[in-house]
Amino acid sequence: MNQEFTQKAKQIAIGNGADLVGVVNVESLDEHSEDIHKILPEAKSVVVVAAKHSLAGIQSQNIQMGQFDTIHAYNECSRAAHRTSRFLESEGFPAGAVPAFIPIDMQAPKKGMRGEICWRRAGVRSGLGSYGENGLLVTPEFGSAIRISGLVTAAELQADSPVEQDTCDHCMRCAEACPVNALSGDGKINKKNCGDNIFKYGFRYFASFISSLHQKSSSEIEEMMRGYGMRELWQTFMTGNYYYCFECQAQCPATQLPQHHN
Repeated sequence: MNQEFTQKAKQIAIGNGADLVGVVNVESLDEHSEDIHKILPEAKSVVVVAAKHSLAGIQSQNIQMGQFDTIHAYNECSRAAHRTSRFLESEGFPAGAVPAFIPIDMQAPKKGMRGEICWRRAGVRSGLGSYGENGLLVTPEFGSAIRISGLVTAAELQADSPVEQDTCDHCMRCAEACPVNALSGDGKINKKNCGDNIFKYGFRYFASFISSLHQKSSSEIEEMMRGYGMRELWQTFMTGNYYYCFECQAQCPATQLPQHHN
C-alpha cells in the first residue's frame, strides 16, 4: 500500500481523537497473530492509536479527575479507531476496531487481564515510543500519559519503524512513586501488587464482596450494602471505569508539561 494512502488513514485517526498513530505489520506481532487472525482472518496491518491524558487530571489528588480523564482518553481512542476502520472499509479493505479496555475476554487463561493485542508492544513496534521502567509505553511527545487502542485491517499499510533512541531516561521516579512497590526497576511489574491497587474496586473486590456475604449476619449485610465499597462498585458498573491509581504515569518526567512563559 502506498505511503499516501497510509497517511490518509492516519489523518482520519488524528482528526477523530488520536494524538499519535503508528502502523505495524501483523507479521511483526507474531505473539498475537493467532488472536489477530481470529478477529480478522485476512488481517495484514495493525493501526495503533494513542490519546493523551490531561496531566492536571492524572496528577490531581482527587481520584475522580483521573478516572474521568481515563474514560475520556479511551473514548478518544475508540472513536479514532472506529472512524479509521470505517474509512478503510469504504475503500474496500475489511477493518475492525479492537477493544483496548472493555469488553475483554474473561475466559481462562486471560481472565480479563490480557487483551487480544498488547497495545504497549504494538506501540513500541509501530514506532510510537519505547518501554518505560513502569512497563508502559513511553512516547517522546507525551511520556506515558496516554491510553492506547487500535484496529486491524486487511489493507497492507506502510509500517513504521521502531524508534532508535530509548524514550525512557530510567530515572526511576515511577518506581519511587508507586504506592505498593509494584515496580522493580527492570521494567517489570508485580501484577498482583499493581492490580490490587489500580483495580481496587474491580473484579477482585466484587468477587470478595459476594463470597463473604454468606458469612455475614443480616445486619452486617445491610451495613455492607450501604457502605463505601458498594458505592464504588456501583460507580464502576455504571461508568465502566475501575482505575484507582495513576502515580507511575503522573510522575514520569517525559510526561511533564512544558514551561509556561507569560
